[in-house]
Amino acid sequence: MTLLAAYDRARAAIAEARTVKATLQIRDQIDHLKLHARQVQDRDLLAEAIELQLRAERHLGELLAAAEKSGELAGKGRPKNITKESAATLPATLKEIGVEPKLSAASRKAAAMSEADFEANVTAARDRIKSGKAITIDVAGSRAIMASRVEADDSLDYFPTPPWATRALIDLVLFEALSIEVKDAIAWEPACGEGHIAEVLTEYFREVVASDIHDYGYGEHVVDFLACEQLARKEDADWIVTNPPFAEKSEAFLLHALKLAQIGVAMFVRLQWLETEGRYERVFSQFPPTLIAFFAERVNLCKGRWDPDGTTATAYIWLVWVKGKKPRAPFWIPPGCRESFARPDDVERFTQHPVAKRSMVMA
Repeated sequence: MTLLAAYDRARAAIAEARTVKATLQIRDQIDHLKLHARQVQDRDLLAEAIELQLRAERHLGELLAAAEKSGELAGKGRPKNITKESAATLPATLKEIGVEPKLSAASRKAAAMSEADFEANVTAARDRIKSGKAITIDVAGSRAIMASRVEADDSLDYFPTPPWATRALIDLVLFEALSIEVKDAIAWEPACGEGHIAEVLTEYFREVVASDIHDYGYGEHVVDFLACEQLARKEDADWIVTNPPFAEKSEAFLLHALKLAQIGVAMFVRLQWLETEGRYERVFSQFPPTLIAFFAERVNLCKGRWDPDGTTATAYIWLVWVKGKKPRAPFWIPPGCRESFARPDDVERFTQHPVAKRSMVMA
């Protein structure tokens, strides 16, 4: 299928989507197309993907506005202290239909634009991306949907975890701080991407199950973790270890992982994930982690790839939950791990797309 044919097919699919869920699924697939375009440095493909995403979000805004007008969607959420019985008769909330507030606001802004204004902004977005110039665009006088969708923090963006950071989790956090041995255990990486965490886990665990909602070429299973029950029962995962999707999906990942893992869960997240009253109420007040492990040095994450020489100003941590173990004092992962946990073939294997499996390299 040519790029033009694929583009026309995607536009038709957006126009034909009749539900919020279907539109979100299309938008998520476009996120993966954007990632691929960046990896292969194809500006034409990236421009097509950005345009498709803008159209999907405009369509989403139209669906949300219609649902609110018909009374199917709550405009301002639900009142507190309602019973389960009464909740069943009330309109759905954004959270219940899987739409985050930021996405809702941006989509509604796009839907409210005139056809001419929207098409003009789409054209401007394509031109700026293809030219390699600044890729932020004003929408109705503000940096809104067009700018945020190019480098969104709440999309399915893919930021591979450096191999040394996962080795620090196993050797220092699990082995040293918690005295946990995993050589006979089974691990499941449910957001494996191209294998940056899962491949390191194979160095320690008896068996590693790797899956993702999109086929990045590494995992054995292409499944939506949040809708997945059978895989966990089939594989009987002792540990679930992952760098989860951003925003509210990370909470859903954690809660689902806690339900499925037999022994424990480890999540690689930004330090700021510990913040907000809402997350305290939804997560930490009910499921406090066994251990919070802070990196004393920065863990360099880059979009769509691992850059061995990259830098970052963002702080990351490992959060670990072990069933049957009470919360402990925080643990600091000491500086120097970036060098001490590096292996001679890391650069060769972990900069490939997908990661080169050790078993294939040694064969």
